[in-house]
Amino acid sequence: MKKRMKETSVLMVVAVGLMLMQFGCESGGLVKTGFLTDYSRLRTVSDTSLRYINKQALAKYSNFIVDRAEVHFHRGSKAIEHRTKGKLTQRQVTDLTNYLHAKIVEAVKDSGNRVVYQPASGVARIRVALTDIDKSSLASLSPQAKLLGIGIGGASMEAEVVDSMTSEQIGAVVESKMGTRMPFANLGEWDAAKQVMDDWAKRFRKRLDEAHGR
Repeated sequence: MKKRMKETSVLMVVAVGLMLMQFGCESGGLVKTGFLTDYSRLRTVSDTSLRYINKQALAKYSNFIVDRAEVHFHRGSKAIEHRTKGKLTQRQVTDLTNYLHAKIVEAVKDSGNRVVYQPASGVARIRVALTDIDKSSLASLSPQAKLLGIGIGGASMEAEVVDSMTSEQIGAVVESKMGTRMPFANLGEWDAAKQVMDDWAKRFRKRLDEAHGR
């Protein structure tokens, strides 16, 4: 009897552990969608970020093809939930992917590099996909929401830089991020997601600057 109870307890612990692992992965947005060409080099930076970058290789590139941002919403994402409820339209998705693409192009140009459109030797390709987007709610304007991060909104993505000829991965990131916790009176539903995209673009420009010694 005691042995059976012990075995049951062990099974319960294992089951709870697996549930927590699954929940932790989905809540952090770090679900691998298969978009990246290689996930094996990624290393944990934080609970919400996995990253890999070959700075020496990146320094060799000053010309970049910036692919249109894609959508690879992972199973259980807020985006799918919003879309199912009619709270996320295709037009809004297109607006957000266009916004992200424009910000990456801006980051490349502002770092002194060139955006090009044909694969060639010495040209890298930037690929990015939104894997989740969450809208802001009116609740995010309350002091309680500011402290707890409720209703703030945000986005998740996977991105990589690869050689345009060989497809060798130069850098990659899987990341989930909430928007600002500061309450803005005119905060739009998707402004927090766009703020996250702004942050991604700024950090990408910073890495380009660092790689080229700027």
